Amino acid sequence: MEIPLSKYKYLYSNSKGNEIYGYRTKYEFFEREYTTVVLYSKASCKMQKRSYERNKEKIMEKLADLERRLGSNRGKARDKSSVVTEINGIIYEKFKAVIGYKIGRVPRGKKKPSLKTWIKEDVENKRYAGFGKTIVFTDMHVWQSKKIAKTYNQKYLVEDAFKLLNDHLLVPMGPVNHRKDFNIRTHICLCITGMLFYRYLAWKCKYFNLSMRRLVEELEGIRLALVKDKTNSKVNLMVEEMSSKQARLFSQLDMGMYMGNR
Repeated sequence: MEIPLSKYKYLYSNSKGNEIYGYRTKYEFFEREYTTVVLYSKASCKMQKRSYERNKEKIMEKLADLERRLGSNRGKARDKSSVVTEINGIIYEKFKAVIGYKIGRVPRGKKKPSLKTWIKEDVENKRYAGFGKTIVFTDMHVWQSKKIAKTYNQKYLVEDAFKLLNDHLLVPMGPVNHRKDFNIRTHICLCITGMLFYRYLAWKCKYFNLSMRRLVEELEGIRLALVKDKTNSKVNLMVEEMSSKQARLFSQLDMGMYMGNR
């Protein structure tokens, strides 16, 4: 994390136009050496730094208010344990390593203990050094740094797959209403196959920039009708009126072929 950004190399720009940089090295994790790429995004760094400083300011304001109240002899008496409880409620979990405090004894003639707070600068400096950075390690040693970075940053596709398998209207994995192992395996196989079809559908329609749910809703809105000709009693299969987006999807997926006309 402390390696200067001047040693990072440009890898690519993501879909939002943010530049991704990387520093490649070898590092040992879990008693095994891996190819390690530290990724850096200036946009993520700014966002994380802004969020960190905003939260730190809120915490320090609350701690200053608590210190002021403890310094006053007004109000009910406080013991050390009650102060610790309040401090734990003020300092977020991510800041407990950054913010230090010391609770003194209750002085004679006082009803409350003293409180002193401070920022652990060495810990905070390490926190700042990590903003905008992500450590990725892999055993795919022959991959280029760009491929490693892009593969890692596409992990949302795996997360989306789990969302699909939990969606009760698309390809729900559960509840599994089977008892025998063979039937359960068949059910899981069909769900995964359905998910792959949805993935392929999303890939075919990727230029529409639609979420999976929205894409399915648009396609469900395309309706067919049987229309009878009054003159010769012939019945034709026709598509009902579509929106412009539905018409583009109809053309993109060549859905007319399923009606017998292209």
